[in-house]
Amino acid sequence: MTSTRRLAAVAALALSSLVVACGSSGNGEDGKSADQIVSDAKAALGSATAFHLVGNVVSDSGKVAFDMKVDDKNTTSGSITQDGVTFDFVNVGGKLYFRSKALWQKAAPSLADTLGDQWVTVTGNSQLESNASSVTALGDASQLADQLGSSGGPYTKGSTKTVDGQQAIAVTSKDGEMDVALTGKPYPLHFDGGSHGTIDISEYGSHFSITAPAKPLDLSSLQASSSDSSASSSSSDTGTKEVVDATKVRDGVLQVAEGTITSGSGSVDDAWGVQRAVGNQLPASVEVAVQTGDTSGLPPATPTKIVLYATQTSSGDLFMVVVADASGNCEIGALTGNPPNGNPQSKTLPAGTDCTAANALDAFNS
Repeated sequence: MTSTRRLAAVAALALSSLVVACGSSGNGEDGKSADQIVSDAKAALGSATAFHLVGNVVSDSGKVAFDMKVDDKNTTSGSITQDGVTFDFVNVGGKLYFRSKALWQKAAPSLADTLGDQWVTVTGNSQLESNASSVTALGDASQLADQLGSSGGPYTKGSTKTVDGQQAIAVTSKDGEMDVALTGKPYPLHFDGGSHGTIDISEYGSHFSITAPAKPLDLSSLQASSSDSSASSSSSDTGTKEVVDATKVRDGVLQVAEGTITSGSGSVDDAWGVQRAVGNQLPASVEVAVQTGDTSGLPPATPTKIVLYATQTSSGDLFMVVVADASGNCEIGALTGNPPNGNPQSKTLPAGTDCTAANALDAFNS
């Protein structure tokens, strides 16, 4: 998939080649010169704190479509389609979240089934984090405004028109046309750059109440868990894959479980779908075993067997993971609720303690 880092450059190309149109029957723009309308539109856009941006831009690298809402330059959400792949995104405070199974099938194929259509934070992933700059740049009104008029004209004032129910005036150049509001601030409303694409900006000043997704998966943690429990976990003498870092595997399983367990995601028999989701990320030599019911007498976790314990009670459901590694460490984690996908807890069993669900349950109840 072509890097979304192109988005900023593509948007800049589109905006620099599109001609800006600003105006208002009530704001006096229709009585000004084309150059002044462009200048006013640039100032108005630069002062905007919230807006809705929809575009299709084309460059030598291909076509990019986007639909994006902006509460401020650090709080944005929307969708992007590039190279035939569409993904949703949310950016809150510089932390970026993606959602798209199609994206993961290209960017992280080994995790695609686990991630599915769940929200994923890409913090810590250098490749995907580098894409954040292009996404967030589209929500920075000052950066967009800097592109207005950058082609240098000459500009010609066109006729008045209606754009999405709002009176506007057109300014044209050899590269295209831009329509500018004639009421209120002279915001640019529509860019038409011909073969370069189109951009529409609306809902200036709106508040979209954009918030971070609840319970996102952590891509870096899952990748570390997959790596540590598979490719990098070969025993030197037998070649058998085994868990070498129980802490990372435990944390990775909890991440998967929080995103996988829902009211309709299976039953206690398969730990609400977590058995399959985790098993897809592990080598065949590492078993993912589900245990239920009375914990007494249940076999322990080993470096080649991760134990998932699942139970339903009148006071609530419980999901536990018990992980032993080749160094003799035993790490345990738990989720509770109905279904059990919240209140994560993590502990380490004392050295020498059997790595069993019974001891894990005692540790959490103590």
